[in-house]
Amino acid sequence: MEKLILKINSYIGYLNKECGLNVSVHFEQNILYRLPQKILPMLLEYNSHTNPYCIAVKRTKHHECVLYQQSIIKSDVKESFFNMCHAGVLEYVHPIFKAEKTIGFVVVSGYRNKVLNFKCAKADLWERALSAEEIPKALCDTLIPPLCIMLEQIFERYAKETVNEFNQLIQFLNEYHNNVTLADLCEHFGRSKSYISHMFKRESGMTIKAYCNKLKLADSKKLLLETELSMTEIAFATGFNDVSYFIHLFKKQFGISPLKYRKNNLN
Repeated sequence: MEKLILKINSYIGYLNKECGLNVSVHFEQNILYRLPQKILPMLLEYNSHTNPYCIAVKRTKHHECVLYQQSIIKSDVKESFFNMCHAGVLEYVHPIFKAEKTIGFVVVSGYRNKVLNFKCAKADLWERALSAEEIPKALCDTLIPPLCIMLEQIFERYAKETVNEFNQLIQFLNEYHNNVTLADLCEHFGRSKSYISHMFKRESGMTIKAYCNKLKLADSKKLLLETELSMTEIAFATGFNDVSYFIHLFKKQFGISPLKYRKNNLN
């Protein structure tokens, strides 16, 4: 199991870093909940778009992103296709199957039209963070199917009949970490604050707040290196309402201020 996951992680890293493809993987939520608990976090690392525009959009439009992703799965597509998401991002989409049913898809994202032809609240970032080049279809058609096959093997081998409640919680947090409260979790899962807090701490060794902050800080590093957004704009885009608190957490987590991190890594 771990060997296959490592191969998947290594291959996605190769696609992103060596081939210049912004790859993410998305699944039917119900089947994610049936994976062994130690597998899910490894897959969730690639469960969202990491280009700066999408990170910023998620702060206020994440629910629309989730609905869009699930609509693709429900359409039960059988072959790769090009599409534009609700936020105006052009994508190459390749389905993932289990027993001939579409259970997810791999996306190569981060592209845009040459001219903005829809209403966009973040038009400047849309233009600067997304590529106006054509999506490299031939490259995607060659390199993405092997990744889909490996992901299909994960679900064929390890998906169980029973739903793992912790998987449900951690998947929800990965989707909504930049704008979620404990009250939101209680309403969504029909559990008490005490139950959810203790269950998450018992299974993960972290508090829910610490886990969400960890994900938000990872988002902020991407924005620091790939945009010219100010510290205040980055703090807000990643879910922090207080820029001083964002800077404090970043320095505590990485031992360096966000401004210094940007400067050191851009030189």
